[in-house]
Amino acid sequence: MSFNIVELLNRFPELIQSSFDHQSVTIKQIDCVKNCTADSLVFVEDQSQIPTVTPAAVVTQSSVANQLTERDCCVIVVDNVRLAQAKIKQAYQDYDSSDSEWPDIHESAIIHSSAVLGKGVRVGPGVVISKDVAIGVGTQVRANTVIEHGASLGVNCIINAQVNIGYDCELGDRVNIHSGVVIGNEGFGFAQDTNRDYHRIPHTGIVKVGNDVQIGANSNIDRGTYEATIIGDGVKLDSLCHVAHNVHIDTGALFASQACIAGSTYIGKRVMASGQVGILDHLNIADNTVLVHRTGVTGNITQPGMYAGVPAKPFKEYVRVLGLNKRIEKLGVQIKELKQKVLN
Repeated sequence: MSFNIVELLNRFPELIQSSFDHQSVTIKQIDCVKNCTADSLVFVEDQSQIPTVTPAAVVTQSSVANQLTERDCCVIVVDNVRLAQAKIKQAYQDYDSSDSEWPDIHESAIIHSSAVLGKGVRVGPGVVISKDVAIGVGTQVRANTVIEHGASLGVNCIINAQVNIGYDCELGDRVNIHSGVVIGNEGFGFAQDTNRDYHRIPHTGIVKVGNDVQIGANSNIDRGTYEATIIGDGVKLDSLCHVAHNVHIDTGALFASQACIAGSTYIGKRVMASGQVGILDHLNIADNTVLVHRTGVTGNITQPGMYAGVPAKPFKEYVRVLGLNKRIEKLGVQIKELKQKVLN
């Protein structure tokens, strides 16, 4: 990797507020602050991160930039350092998932004659692409993935190793599916008879995944019972998430690892959830809701804000209850001590 800082400035004008001392700077690597060298580009979010070694260039915010004026390095001022880090690293230091050591279509792949593959599609070893599958331009399908009949994938997707995309499911553009993901598995639906035996309800809906979605390793998204389970544009799911049948996750939502959403629940726009959050079925979660501390959601959330606890409650109330519990524990100890004194 090697690029001139002028190229970077021209490439990302929407990120950059100002810069100085950049005329002839060449970047050879992007590093964290503690490992940087004189050839490095680093990202500094606050004063405590200013490196002791002077790198080739620093991307930072204006309050920190003022403290770097005497350093012999390029300083690039941005409004949002983390956003700049995301976009610049994607452009110059991202993982190459193209499997370029193989031919575009590996000889061990099994591709049905009716499948339609766009220009530049790459298919890795052991892949199975079934009848009437359509795959958009530039999409990569990596080793041992199975794409069942009638499924469609948009352009420039990355489908990593050992993914299963179920029949008729639809993926948008620039979707990144990590290893072990199952999309379009049959939902968990059973009917019980008078003997309390269970009978499987076939799930004949699909999964629709929007554009710019990322789904983490070993996550599972069930197909709808009759219609579609929907993952909206820009949704990010961490590893080991489960999305049940008929769930609708609207645009821009983000769920951390081991989150579980039960069937037929609607998740609003830009909802965020930390790890191990659980949401019951047939609920509605308002736009811009934030769920933390392993929240257990048992009822509708109609107002945006931060929630925690089981059942979920507004965060301030959750913290107040925690404080009361500590006081009750302390009172319990005091009562026990007083009782011992009285008995003695």
